[in-house]
Amino acid sequence: MKISIITLFPQMISGFFDESIIKRAQDKKLVEIEIINLRNFAVDDYGTVDDRPYGGGTGMVLRVDVIHKALSKITNNKLQMTNEIKNSKFKTKTVLTSAKGKVFNQEKAQEYSKLNHLIVIAGHYEDVDARVLDYVDEEVSLGDFVMTGGEIPASAIVDSVVRLIPGVLKKDEATMQESFNINNKKLLEYPQYTRPENFMGKKVPKILLSGDHKKIKDWRMKKAVEETRKKRPDLLDYIK
Repeated sequence: MKISIITLFPQMISGFFDESIIKRAQDKKLVEIEIINLRNFAVDDYGTVDDRPYGGGTGMVLRVDVIHKALSKITNNKLQMTNEIKNSKFKTKTVLTSAKGKVFNQEKAQEYSKLNHLIVIAGHYEDVDARVLDYVDEEVSLGDFVMTGGEIPASAIVDSVVRLIPGVLKKDEATMQESFNINNKKLLEYPQYTRPENFMGKKVPKILLSGDHKKIKDWRMKKAVEETRKKRPDLLDYIK
């Protein structure tokens, strides 16, 4: 899989991908991550990539011609509108991080992990020129709040996607029993315990020491529902 990130601040995220699991995934050639500096496609020698919005208003807006050049460089050809290339057998998707986008979730991470090429545009400043959306498949957000830029959301998206690529984690089954995927149900993960068995009078539940895998499985499912009801009751609407 290849992931391309278009950003105004490549140093904000480059170090993030040079550590831990994502670095190992790159070393194992399971994913290729390229970081594209948007200023390389500036309209002048001053590195201009934005301009004032027509109609007035505060803030600056990223220019469509600059972003188009960056996208064209990544795809190595004249970029077409996304609806003209949706039938391509090569599975690729371009997303824009934006406070106006749909909230990113685990299902979307799983979808992206099956792509051949994921392109992420890190939004910045007031917004992007609306015509950029002609070249974007989706706008995605981390939640109902506004950030100073899209670098952190872009990094979070990449992290959540890369860990789902087969072979990245030491045990692929690690992604089969975790929050938002408990026995194929959208539940939060059950409580976990480790040593010491007794800490300041608080003991590990006896069922986990029993060795009875059927009872442990049932206990974990029950606790997953309880955790979800307590912390994210909205998720229970998905379970019928």
